[in-house]
Order: sequence, then C-alpha cells, then structure tokens
Amino acid sequence: MQADRHLLVEAEAVCVEAVRQASAVLMEYFRTPLAVEFKEKGQQAPVTEADRHAEALLRRALTRAFPSHGIVAEEDETAVNAAADYLWFLDPLDGTANFAAGLPAFAVSAGLCYRGTPVLGVIAIPGEGAAGTLLRAHWGGGAYCNDRRIHVAAEDVPAGTQLVSMPFWFLRQYRLRHGAQVWRWNVRAHGSIAYELGYTACGALQLAIISGARLWDMVAGVVLVHEAGGMAVFGNARVRRWCAWEAFVQRALDGPFGQNPAALRALRVHLLAGNPRLVQQRAQQIRLRMTPWLLRQVRRRWRQLRPRRTQAADA
Repeated sequence: MQADRHLLVEAEAVCVEAVRQASAVLMEYFRTPLAVEFKEKGQQAPVTEADRHAEALLRRALTRAFPSHGIVAEEDETAVNAAADYLWFLDPLDGTANFAAGLPAFAVSAGLCYRGTPVLGVIAIPGEGAAGTLLRAHWGGGAYCNDRRIHVAAEDVPAGTQLVSMPFWFLRQYRLRHGAQVWRWNVRAHGSIAYELGYTACGALQLAIISGARLWDMVAGVVLVHEAGGMAVFGNARVRRWCAWEAFVQRALDGPFGQNPAALRALRVHLLAGNPRLVQQRAQQIRLRMTPWLLRQVRRRWRQLRPRRTQAADA
C-alpha cells in the first residue's frame, strides 16, 4: 500500500509554511549573542535557544494539521506516536555550529516517512538572500527550489566544477578500491547534512558522501535527491555494504520501523547520494571501514571465547 498522494500534497503545503515560519525564527536569532549548550562530551552537538524555539513551532504546526501522525525530532527526545504510518523527522537547525559562528550554511529540515519509507521532504536555507532558499518534494511529484524544477547534476559536468561533498575525516571511515582517486575530487565540506543534500538535489554537488547522519538530518534530503532524478545508497557499522533504503532498514533495525523510538533516534546512517551513475560507480570504489565500536565488540567476543578454546586444547 502506497502513501496517499492527496495527503502528501496537503502535507507538503503545511510543511512548507511551517518551515518558512521556523526559518524566520532562526533569522531573528542569527548573528545575535547566543548561549550555546552541548549535548555530548567534548563540546560536541551544540544546541541553542533558536533550535528549541524553531522545533517547538514545527511540532505545533504539524500536530495541529495531522494529529494522527508521529513525530521524532532532534532536540525534544520525546517521540510522539513513533509507530504511526506517517512519521515526521524534524531538524529545526541543521548546522548549529555554523549558525552560532555566524556562517549562513545551515538549514531547517522536515521529512516524512510512510511505513518507514521517505516520501516527503522540505529543506529551507534561511541565510541565503532576503527570502532564503526553500526546497520541496514529495514522492512522485518532482523536486523544486523556490518553485523552480530542479535536477541532480549530469555526469558530464566539466571537471573543474565537479563538486563532491564529504567529511574531512573521510579516509578514517572508508576504504578505497578500484582506483578511486580522491585527491582529484573537487571536495567541499559544509557542516550541515541537510544543506549538502539540498544542493545535491539542485545539481550544485555531483555527489554527497554523508557520514553518521541521524534520520532527522537526511530523510527530507533523500526525498529531494530522488525526486530530482538522483539516487542514494545506505550503510553503517552494522550494514557495511551499500544498499537501497528498504534493505538497509531491514538489516539496521531489530524490529519494524517505529517500533522502538530509541532505536530510531540512535540510528546512524552513512550514504552516497547524487548523480545515479556516479553513485553506482563510487559505491563500487568506497567501502565502510570497521568502526572502533565494531572492533571493540569483536575483541570482546574474542576474549570471551579464548578461555573456552584454551580449556578445549588442554582437554
């Protein structure tokens, strides 16, 4: 059973308005004195009052319009009806470090899944121009930037403008195969996953290599890339071969999508997104490394088995 197309059209319109309002909230705070808190050790995962204010606005607008829908958002860890068929993933400010530093490379991201499949995405980049940039798409409806139809980059883009987005720690997380020549790539790192996926859908980036995204970072962007004629493949520490979304979710989660809200919040996703042929090519050349966490699990299991093997040898 597919998502209701009429509902998606309505949901996109409601979401666009909510995201615009959240963007206006962010711009009221932008380049003003801000108190920055950190959700993780080592001053990682910054959050500000602007994040919380924008997220509350998004939650209210979507709950009022679609009370039966579920919501999982970045800042408020209380998931609402995560087992619902329609589940929203909200990032009120993706790129908080950029925002707090006064750099306009940040985004508002709102994505909708139907039974675990991304079907709608709206991304706003408020810091661009007087009115900002707004990207929107729903499944089967095409992708648009400020009401102009958009497409991913062609594969024959001139070499000097073949931009690739990837994290600066790329070589720590991936192994390269079959002659991939990273040093020849024209690389950018923007500090906002939604921002990068939005510009991949627009064709400014031929390829985005995303590491460790949470669902609220990437659901909207994946819909935009797909509807702009692109493709995405997914993996993580548990699913170490690139695969389509449905196969990834089945292997990455222990139960049905939404059954365990904590698992959804904790899920980290690596992805390649962009021009389809380039994604397929890079998927053959780039492999996920075994992460330190996975190595620790292997070593712990080895230590548990060693006494048994020693006893068996002595017997």
